[in-house]
Amino acid sequence: MDPILAEPLTSEAYAPFGDVIQAWTDPSSAPKDTRVTSANQGTAHKFHRLSRVVSSYPEAVSDRAICGISVFRSTPVGAKPGEDWRVGLLERHAYTSQAFIPMGNGRIESLGLDDALKDIGRAYLVIVALNGSDDRPDLNTMRAFVATTAQGISYHTGIWHHPMISMETPIDFACVETQIGDPGNVMDCEIWEFKEEDVRTVKVPAF
Repeated sequence: MDPILAEPLTSEAYAPFGDVIQAWTDPSSAPKDTRVTSANQGTAHKFHRLSRVVSSYPEAVSDRAICGISVFRSTPVGAKPGEDWRVGLLERHAYTSQAFIPMGNGRIESLGLDDALKDIGRAYLVIVALNGSDDRPDLNTMRAFVATTAQGISYHTGIWHHPMISMETPIDFACVETQIGDPGNVMDCEIWEFKEEDVRTVKVPAF
């Protein structure tokens, strides 16, 4: 089977799977339905509601499903610019959207603020697929995107995706999601491991 070519992340291309969270140098370049206003006494542009936080946990557990912000320190797993990378599993969150927003690498060691990464990579890989009629990933819809660390992403509820794939160096991500939080709770996260014949290859462009 032909490799899946990872393409540059854009709001338009990614729309079936979720939202792109970023600022634009030219505010008029933002997606046409994005409201952009001046903010903070004219010192900022605000790009409104780039992504919504959605939760649909059943009523029986809704009081245990809490929306919060976590941080993932994501280390590279072998995906590199200009090389192929094998995809052997996907996961989904059936009752919540999930957003990942890269964090910076600022360190001020003289003030003791030295927990940030010393270096932050330029990019990470996003791999997604729609749900099929058999309630499994529809591998015919699998797409791959190269995102820069100036872009965040969200997954719509129930979208199959690979866990975060940092390239080049570790990346810290702020993660916004709703979860019960019990280890192994499939309502929070369901993992689908591929049979060998279903393994796909993603071709990462050189950059």
